[in-house]
Amino acid sequence: MPRFPEDAEREPLPESLTRYMGFLIAKAHQRLWTLFNDECKRLGFDVPCGGVLHLLDECGSMSQQQLGRKLRIDRTSMVKLVDVLEEKKLAKRRDHPEDRRIYLVEITPAGKKALAELQVVGEAMEKQLLSPFSEDEVKTIRRALLTLAG
Repeated sequence: MPRFPEDAEREPLPESLTRYMGFLIAKAHQRLWTLFNDECKRLGFDVPCGGVLHLLDECGSMSQQQLGRKLRIDRTSMVKLVDVLEEKKLAKRRDHPEDRRIYLVEITPAGKKALAELQVVGEAMEKQLLSPFSEDEVKTIRRALLTLAG
């Protein structure tokens, strides 16, 4: 993902492109991703790893396949994400008690600590990003994005 330019480097978006919803969604995504990824990197991982940690913390241990389905991440990418989390000691794999072919992934205490830090930053960033909108507008935006995400 290309970095989002600093405020001083930004020019207005071209009007000929802002009529396209996909362009605007991509630019909003790029802005949020850049801000959030900087914080993730400070903690030693990237945005998708943060999503994995969040899901593990919320739902408990699960297989890599379950994680991939829930987060809509392909098998190869999911293995790499879990490898990174394991290398950083933020998550660990353990054998499934009933199926030797499956590894369960669980968050570690270090992963819980990193996630807690990330959640504080993420909530502050989202609040800042959505500050121009009323509470009702934020609900409408969230519903629209959920529909688009399918």
